Amino acid sequence: MSRFRMGEWVMLTSQKGKKWYVKIEDAPFSTHLGTLNMLDVVGKQEGDFLETHKGAKMYLFRSTLEDYIFTMNRPTQVIYPKDLGAMVFYGDIQPGHTILESGIGSGSLSLALLRALGGQGRLVSVEKRPEFAVAARENITRFFGEHPANHSIVVGDIQDFGMTVRADRVFLDLPEPWHCIPTVSGLLTEGGILVSLSPNIGQLQAMYKDLKHNGFANIRNFELLKRDWLIDERRARPNDRMIAHTGFITVARKTPVVIPGSMEE
Repeated sequence: MSRFRMGEWVMLTSQKGKKWYVKIEDAPFSTHLGTLNMLDVVGKQEGDFLETHKGAKMYLFRSTLEDYIFTMNRPTQVIYPKDLGAMVFYGDIQPGHTILESGIGSGSLSLALLRALGGQGRLVSVEKRPEFAVAARENITRFFGEHPANHSIVVGDIQDFGMTVRADRVFLDLPEPWHCIPTVSGLLTEGGILVSLSPNIGQLQAMYKDLKHNGFANIRNFELLKRDWLIDERRARPNDRMIAHTGFITVARKTPVVIPGSMEE
C-alpha cells in the first residue's frame, strides 16, 4: 500500500477506537486528546502512529467503508453495515448488473452497491428530496475521489419514474415502499431480485400483499441483530449495548406470471 500523500484522507484512530476522518493538509487537527500537525502524516504508512501534544497516540489508517459511513455527513439515518452486508448478499449483486435504487438518503446503500459492482454495470438512484440527493452525491464523491461514471442520481418520485431502465436488481429504502411496487415490477427483469428495508412490521404485511399482486414469489422477511463482546485479559462477556432492531429486510423474486389469490408455500 502506498504511503499517505498530501490531499488524501486519513482515518485517525485513538487507542480506544475513537475515529476521525481528516484530510491531510497544511493545518492542525485538534481533539480532546490533543493536537496533531496534519503535515506529519505525509509519507507515513498505514498502521503508523503520531502523538498529539498531550502524548496521545493516533494510529493512521485508510478508511474502510464501515468507517466512512459512520463519519460522513448524514442528513438522514444511515443503513447499518449489518443490514448493508445482508442486502448486498441476498440481492446477489454481481459486476455488470443494472441496479435501480430508490431512497438514496445519505448514500450508504449506494456506496455498498457501487463497491459490489466494481466499476462495471450501472446504478440508478432515485431520490425525491433534492437536498438528500446533493448530500449523497457529495458523500459518494468524497469516498471514491470522484463521482463514479456508472452512477446516476435522478431527483424525482419512483412512483412517477419515467426513465426506461431494465433492472437486474431493485433496492428500496422508503417509508411506504408498496406504493411503488407496480412501477418497479415493470422495470425489473424476470427472475430479478427486489430487496427492501422497512423499520416496522406493518410495512412488511403491506409489502407482501402488493408483491404477490405484482408477480413476485419466494418472498422472505427477516431482521438481523448484532451483539459485540468485550474481550481482554480479564473478561469475556457481551457488551452492555447491542445493535438490535434497525429494520426488516424483504427479499423477493420477479416472475412472469401473476396468479391472483395465490399463497406462498
